[in-house]
Amino acid sequence: MARLDQLGWNSSRAVPAFLLTVCVALTAACTSSSGTDNEKDKAATPTTSAVPSKSASLDPTEAAKADALTAYKAYWTELPKAFAVPAIEGTDLKRYAVADALNNAMETVANLKTNGRVMTGEPVLSNATVTGAELEKKTPNVSVSACLDVSKWKITDKKTGQPAPVASSAVSKYVITSLMERWDGSWKVLKYELHADQPC
Repeated sequence: MARLDQLGWNSSRAVPAFLLTVCVALTAACTSSSGTDNEKDKAATPTTSAVPSKSASLDPTEAAKADALTAYKAYWTELPKAFAVPAIEGTDLKRYAVADALNNAMETVANLKTNGRVMTGEPVLSNATVTGAELEKKTPNVSVSACLDVSKWKITDKKTGQPAPVASSAVSKYVITSLMERWDGSWKVLKYELHADQPC
């Protein structure tokens, strides 16, 4: 898995553009995806129909996948909030992230804070899909694939609000894959991998 510090992080500088793009894309993607899904659901549901179909609610596998995607989007909604401060406190990030995903976020927050930077704008996550599921395991897990666009997620100087000097990256929209597990009934993002060689 590609860690943030392996993507060119330099603690003496601002977050690199490639890292920035990745983080931003992930965050916005989930936020945008969540909003779009809600809008589609509202548009597709007749005003006279208030009760969901029994067939949809009776499929435990599809319900589990839907719950996982909801948590995945929530994670990327909370991540940009943390990077915009920067601080984990005041967000629900720990509710949706554990292991590498949480550690990477905490490291990024620490580096942003040390360098007087914040991340502004929003990433855009699209086509979030469960590509694999092992729901019968003692600790159920799912794999998620999505397209992440970080072109609008920028590192800026916290005091001046001006863009921070970062290394340029030719790729700003690419595939991201993630692993999630269900702990005590709640889905958590464990880790993710950025595929800069797979534009989308």
